[in-house]
Amino acid sequence: MNFRTSGILLLALAVMASFFFYYRENKPVPQRPKTVFMYQYEISDIVQMDVHSKDRLMAVKWDPATQDWSFVDGRTEQVEPSRANGLRILLSGPGTHRQLNKTAVPPDRLAEYGLAKPDVFANIALKNGQIHRVLIGSLTPDGGNYYTKNGDDDSIYLVDVTWGNEIIRFVNEPPVLKSSSGGINTPS
Repeated sequence: MNFRTSGILLLALAVMASFFFYYRENKPVPQRPKTVFMYQYEISDIVQMDVHSKDRLMAVKWDPATQDWSFVDGRTEQVEPSRANGLRILLSGPGTHRQLNKTAVPPDRLAEYGLAKPDVFANIALKNGQIHRVLIGSLTPDGGNYYTKNGDDDSIYLVDVTWGNEIIRFVNEPPVLKSSSGGINTPS
């Protein structure tokens, strides 16, 4: 092979390599679907959370003076701050997997989703005095989501099962601060 043929082949290879690397690096990134939220509040605006599960209630409130959570029912135990703050984040605005409807669901159809008289719901009190209610209905047939309803909206949403399970856990396993010895802290 002569020098000229080798040069032409190398030049062609360089052009093809440049073309390949340019298009590989500049390939458009597919857009992720925008997350839809049932509602959204600033975390710091939530000052009280009342979670109802079946016939049980767990309610905590934020005291801005002490910068701490306390039980609304007057319990003397301390609230586990990480659990209360975790719930505060969850209730500040859940992302949804899907909005099922754009128009109001007739009240008689809400029972299909476990939302006519839900066993689980949360009331969120905000700094401005507004109370917001979130209803958690039945699990979807595949068990991956809960049917949920924003109390201020007619739409029904699908929210991940872990979100609903953590809210239910807040009632079933109260957020009581445990001491380092494994027991429950009690005041002296």
